[in-house]
Amino acid sequence: MELAALHLQLAPLLPAIGGTVGGALLLYLLATTLTACSIPGMIIPMSLTGGLLLGPWLAVLTVATGAMTGSLFLFALTRRFGAERLRRRFGSRLEPFEERLTRLGPYAVAALRVAGAPGPLITAGAALTSMKRTPFALATLIGLLPSVVLAAASPGLILG
Repeated sequence: MELAALHLQLAPLLPAIGGTVGGALLLYLLATTLTACSIPGMIIPMSLTGGLLLGPWLAVLTVATGAMTGSLFLFALTRRFGAERLRRRFGSRLEPFEERLTRLGPYAVAALRVAGAPGPLITAGAALTSMKRTPFALATLIGLLPSVVLAAASPGLILG
């Protein structure tokens, strides 16, 4: 389906969900929920759809902060309930990864996110280290921004 045709089909739905504010809130909640539930590959499609319906800047704001919030939730859950289970299951195989992530900290999180590594693995790995929540959140946001910005801006570049 062409992007212009998709826009024509989706644009009339925006008033039904509360206009731009409702659309942004829905996009934020979806990004948060899908990220927290470890649903892979959702950032680019949500950024594209958000850019198409809300414009690039609002789409970047809602998708990036939603994905960061979802990652923080998953980080906290993994640290609280899953860290020991992961250590028991994978044992010494986790040590090199954990050591590197501890040494490089937020730089590793940002670089891995830019490189497109699976988000749930990055989040779980960071939760196993002593990394604090704020540096993790900032590194996540920085690492997600390039792909979110490009995807959210592309509908405007294509449609003119």
